[in-house]
Amino acid sequence: MSEISANNPYAAPVSALQEAPHNSQIPSIEEALSRGYDFSIGAVLQESWQRVKGTKGTIIGGFLVFYVVLLAASFLIGGFFGLLGVISDSPLMAIAAELIIGILASALAYPFMAGINMVGVRRAADQPINFNDIFSHFGRTVPLVITAILSMLLIYLGFFLLVIPGVYLAVAYMLAVPLVVERGLSPWQALEASRKAITQHWFKVFGLFLLLGLITAISAIPLGIGLVWTIPLFVIAMGVLYRTIFGVLPAPQ
Repeated sequence: MSEISANNPYAAPVSALQEAPHNSQIPSIEEALSRGYDFSIGAVLQESWQRVKGTKGTIIGGFLVFYVVLLAASFLIGGFFGLLGVISDSPLMAIAAELIIGILASALAYPFMAGINMVGVRRAADQPINFNDIFSHFGRTVPLVITAILSMLLIYLGFFLLVIPGVYLAVAYMLAVPLVVERGLSPWQALEASRKAITQHWFKVFGLFLLLGLITAISAIPLGIGLVWTIPLFVIAMGVLYRTIFGVLPAPQ
């Protein structure tokens, strides 16, 4: 058991990471985890804000695509469950069915979310981005769906147990998706690498995303106009955090 797992009562079982980067200047996952890192919340926000220009259309358009796919998937899966008679008059069965529908629909939309995440990562690394990047990760649909389902099940289980484990995992798993896409990790390896890395500064990462969430919520008050700036800010901040911890491989040619 790793040192982090031994000291953390909410840690899930660990798995070995065999991934090695294609560029010797970029640390392997094991090297990134062992070397440690630190960041300033203010510095991350400042850098992310400076990088928002030129990304708003791509990121906002990507989120629109994501939510259209999410709604369509929810409708189709809900209709399928209805035909099977899974959704009944029983309140408990109805809640369970809605939960399953939400998990499956979110999982199917994850390739689009992965594309949005990678726009933030590429922007943080000063790599070129374009709208087509949102649709560039269907080749990893299966591992992304597995990652989504595993993370959601573990987070829901954490909330069901004592709430605190769910909060811990919801933050700790935030970098799993770009690890699947950018480093090619398996779902469990990505979840574990994200958890181990974020656990090193969990409260600071929690503070960063709590502040970003508050900024985003406040920006939505005047007719949602401010979201055009704050949603890209959120995405790029996640990219800056990812780059700070793991580095970013050169963009594929």
